[in-house]
Amino acid sequence: MRLNRMVPAVPGILASLFLIVEPASVDAQVAVQSAPSGVAPRRIAQVTKLRGSPDGRLAGRKQARWIDGPAVQWDRFDVAALIAEDRQRDLQPGVPMRVGIHRPVPVRPITTQNEGQWERLADGMWRWRLQLDVPGAVALRVHFSGFDLPPGGRLTVAGAGQSLVAVYTDKGFRNQGAFWTPPTVGKVAYLEYVGPADSVPAVMLQIDEISHFYRGPWGAALPPIGEEAEGAASQAAALLCHQDPNCHGADPNARDAVARIVFSAGGGSFLCSGALLNDLDDNTFAGYFLTANHCISSSFSANSMTVYWFYQTAECGGAVPSLSSVPRSNGAQLLATSANTDFTLMRLYDDPHDGQGFAAWTTSAPGNGNTVMGIHHPGGSYKRYAEGPVTSAQPICNPILPLSRFIYNDWTPGKGVTEGGSSGSPLFNSNWEVIGQLYGVCFFSTPRCSNPEDYNNVYGRFDGSYAAMASFLTSITPDDAFEDNDALTTAAAISPGTHELQLVDFDDYFSVTLTEPSEITATVTFDPSEVDIDLRLLSAGGIALDISSGTGSTETVSAALGLGTYILHASRDGGQGGGYSLELTLLPTDCPLPSPPDPEPAGVSKNRFLSFIPGNPGRSTAISVEFVSLQNPVPPNDEPSPPPDFSAFEGVVRWVGPPETFSPISPRFQRNQRGPGENRGPGKKSRRPAGRP
Repeated sequence: MRLNRMVPAVPGILASLFLIVEPASVDAQVAVQSAPSGVAPRRIAQVTKLRGSPDGRLAGRKQARWIDGPAVQWDRFDVAALIAEDRQRDLQPGVPMRVGIHRPVPVRPITTQNEGQWERLADGMWRWRLQLDVPGAVALRVHFSGFDLPPGGRLTVAGAGQSLVAVYTDKGFRNQGAFWTPPTVGKVAYLEYVGPADSVPAVMLQIDEISHFYRGPWGAALPPIGEEAEGAASQAAALLCHQDPNCHGADPNARDAVARIVFSAGGGSFLCSGALLNDLDDNTFAGYFLTANHCISSSFSANSMTVYWFYQTAECGGAVPSLSSVPRSNGAQLLATSANTDFTLMRLYDDPHDGQGFAAWTTSAPGNGNTVMGIHHPGGSYKRYAEGPVTSAQPICNPILPLSRFIYNDWTPGKGVTEGGSSGSPLFNSNWEVIGQLYGVCFFSTPRCSNPEDYNNVYGRFDGSYAAMASFLTSITPDDAFEDNDALTTAAAISPGTHELQLVDFDDYFSVTLTEPSEITATVTFDPSEVDIDLRLLSAGGIALDISSGTGSTETVSAALGLGTYILHASRDGGQGGGYSLELTLLPTDCPLPSPPDPEPAGVSKNRFLSFIPGNPGRSTAISVEFVSLQNPVPPNDEPSPPPDFSAFEGVVRWVGPPETFSPISPRFQRNQRGPGENRGPGKKSRRPAGRP
């Protein structure tokens, strides 16, 4: 954001332009003692995760299904007055760039009982659909004031072209029961609930407002009067002199640590920039995210934040990706914030795992004249670069924004600039270490590409904020005794039993060696509020033999296997990491046939065990089994259906071991119990890799 530079000829102007309110937050002016001079950058390789819901487009669904659905329509909204306000807002100190305004639902809150359309699907499930149509909007966010879905139900939210933004179950985002969705593209948001028939009465959805984005794409900067904006709407920034980081040799870690953020506050949606910071803990990839206090200063705004990664070119002059195609993170925990140096530190709810960089930082301040660089998202556009020297030349915004708490610099002509939407972005020294975050601009006249000598850029000093952040950036989270087992090649040997473990990075690998044919069964139990873990059973070469990636607090994999070494892979699919237990059992399968069963009372004898030795141990075999009463071994031909004591079972049976320890038909394979593939415990989803018989 821009703020007016001191103009001595106009007495009193500072009183109206430079009002800094100290919030009830962490005081960042504490002197730094024994602070590290610098923390090196770090990068995490991209990890392919098992996802419970798809990204991108809705698979196997035709757009007509959405288009034909009923709609709730808002009145057309004249944004001219908002644009006029924004021209003034964008010049004010410490004010984030507004890109949308919250609008209440017409007439009454929306529920599945008073709006939308229900229909029964061919598979017996029920579907509810609704469109939210806001004429003139370039994007939308939906606010659920109430959200509670029954077991088996899920709600999908999509935008233009069916660009999927979220799939929710239970109480929605992080089980909060009330939340903002990420932005959807276009003027229409599509909602679809699908669930079992008996769940319909228990569906509780309530929508009380939407956020109408009116500056596109999702927040274009307003061109200064008398200057033209860039031609491509997707580039959004107003000034023509912005520079691509890839054209100036930007450090990849620094470049890829910077992100674009959208959040809710004060009746609207706003846009800023920010960056991931590295920490001293080599065991973790904690998502510590730095931005400006004037952007986000409350837990509400942090919780509503959507972060967009890699909105940048792949090379100098390269194509710009669509915003809806880049990875994103949703929500964060507010850790520390202060207006003294205009900083906010958050931790993302889900630590990043898409190959982002973690920026280096230092508590050493730059000297006057030293070259510094900024990487940012001006006007919400794709990532840009600026470069110039540190300055303490007068007139500057002293004493309101003193040099003891803020860094001033000038941009070198032809080396880029910042503008609205750049707020919160990091300032780097010549070693690509973070030394501050953008507050705004002090200027004589409206900043343009042609007058860099008329304004200074103002960044809150990292060394002045460090005392409030130190406990987070320097803390060490202990891992378990099996480390280092973060890769297939470093899998740690593990024995049967229950093990209490820590998953503080993204992957734990364990090796299990079978000296005789056995069934391996492994179960992980964890707290979903801390971490979401997927579990895979692999061959020694990494081929998946069984996968469990559900949505509850446990995951189980199992398979009957021959001699050899196998791998258990616990991977973090979400959350910030935490403790979990792993229970491993090995059940030998090379066992004798069971003894004949004892007679049942009243002289009736029934088979209680189905026992056989397949020709392919460890593989599943589809069979059809009849259980016939010895009193009525053959059903009468003239009866339309078997008598009560005659029944049949059809399913998947696997040789699992001695009957005295486990019965293939009791309880797991009793008739009228679960069908094939549904033997992983209540509420879990288990799937086998394609191609398995």
